[in-house]
Amino acid sequence: MKNQGLNHSFTHLLTLLFLASFTLTTSATALPQREVLSTPNLQAVQEQASALTKKELEAQKKAKAKKKAAAKKKRVNPQISPSPKWPPKGFKAADGLFAKIPTKRELTGLISAKPALLEEIQACQDFACGSIVVASEKACLWWEVLSTVSGPKLSDSATITSYGSLQTKKTGSAPRTQKIILLISPEPVAENVTVGNINVVCHRSGKKGKSGNFYLRFEER
Repeated sequence: MKNQGLNHSFTHLLTLLFLASFTLTTSATALPQREVLSTPNLQAVQEQASALTKKELEAQKKAKAKKKAAAKKKRVNPQISPSPKWPPKGFKAADGLFAKIPTKRELTGLISAKPALLEEIQACQDFACGSIVVASEKACLWWEVLSTVSGPKLSDSATITSYGSLQTKKTGSAPRTQKIILLISPEPVAENVTVGNINVVCHRSGKKGKSGNFYLRFEER
């Protein structure tokens, strides 16, 4: 019952994209040390959810700390979790790269298992976000995700236009290991504002530089 309550609370925090169609193509200019997955025909709709109140967030943190302290008092036999099946089901693939936009239920489960994601996703209460799960047959030194933030044109709300381009850089992953990447833009959450046109790049050489989300806002919108 406690886990159900926790997952229910997480769902109020998610202000991310849900996949309508997802196609992958391999870039013809991909370098030997860089492999690319692109989704030029990505269409997504955004579901806005009410955010957790500050009081609810504090209650979650206290409950988690209490549960952790209780667990330390018990002697537990360690168990090895089974490795995820490979190739992963439900992913689009090209040249050994795999990508999938998680459903709201899947994202909730991923966040529940990784507290660091809960902290990172706080920004999505106020800003337009996206998310994608990536994996590779071979190890990736670092990941790069290029995307576009779109929304209603200021002069004509019936017309959708590009607001800006978003570059997200994250640490790498081991072979056949799934990694979730949050795409966090500085654009305020609003109706029909989405993150799409996603391109996933697996780098196997070169320096990543600083991790994070980097946004270039377009002047004409």
